[in-house]
Amino acid sequence: MASSSKTVAVSFSGRTLTHFGGLVLLQQFFHRLGLRRRLTRSIRFSQRNNRYSVSESLLALLYPILLGLGRIEATRLLQHNGVFQYLTGLPVYPDPQTLRRFLVRFAEAGLTDFLALHDRLRQQMIAAPQSPTTLIFDLDSTVLTVYGRQEKAKVGFNPKKRGRPSYLPVLCVEGQTGDCWAAEYYPGNTHVSTVTIPLWEAACTKTPSGVRTIRVRADGAFYDHEIIEALEARNAGYAIVARMTRPLKERVATARYRRVGDSVSLTEFSYHPQGWPGPRRFVAVRRPVPEEPSWQLSLFRMGDYVYRVIVTNLELTPLNL
Repeated sequence: MASSSKTVAVSFSGRTLTHFGGLVLLQQFFHRLGLRRRLTRSIRFSQRNNRYSVSESLLALLYPILLGLGRIEATRLLQHNGVFQYLTGLPVYPDPQTLRRFLVRFAEAGLTDFLALHDRLRQQMIAAPQSPTTLIFDLDSTVLTVYGRQEKAKVGFNPKKRGRPSYLPVLCVEGQTGDCWAAEYYPGNTHVSTVTIPLWEAACTKTPSGVRTIRVRADGAFYDHEIIEALEARNAGYAIVARMTRPLKERVATARYRRVGDSVSLTEFSYHPQGWPGPRRFVAVRRPVPEEPSWQLSLFRMGDYVYRVIVTNLELTPLNL
């Protein structure tokens, strides 16, 4: 074997390189969009600290979010990054306390105008190159665990941190583009079904005039007859995961299934849940229990199978649904 070199010289160059260098692409997009100008024109309110304009303060918050810095305190490292400041056009990056104070004022005086600007930008984006005729809305909720005494945080359903206070963000996102059409924050003990209809109505008021078809996808948290009736009132198609009550389990267990693959069987039936105004179409998916069970599949397990049941008004075959 040939002997290796006894002396290795290691050197570094490019002292101004930064792992935020890719930010230049985002900066170019914001520039093309005229985002700073739009923020300046659309959002105006008085500030105690005149060192930063409203648009500069908002960009100082937007950039870290897009960079994956989840906490304001983590933005301290940007104060000493000259390349970041050069790319963003911020003369000096604000300290965390300045950003916190700005957020308090912004929530009271600027949030409504900010959301209106967001809606206008989204309308322009989806209209190019042509306005859509079909939208797919995904309704979703999540649990945001918090620590300490956070305002309006409550103890509610929290599968990962039981007993911890949390917030409940509820969102309506367009499934094809990922754009957020409506979102709200609630205390962690809020029941999703009680706040979904206003969120859904808010999203519907923003749909372009050319939209002819709306379809909705949602998990079991949105399995509620009032929500389904609200969707039907707007002629929206829907596919919602059903919660497995005892009568529904019995109906699923006695159904006849048709195999459509090596490990998947399907069936469909009409079922009238208790308290609902009438029957709806249900589709059940049956799979063998996996070797490594997934909590996402084990909504209902019986014997050697796991089941997922969907309530729908879409005229699709069970497999396509």
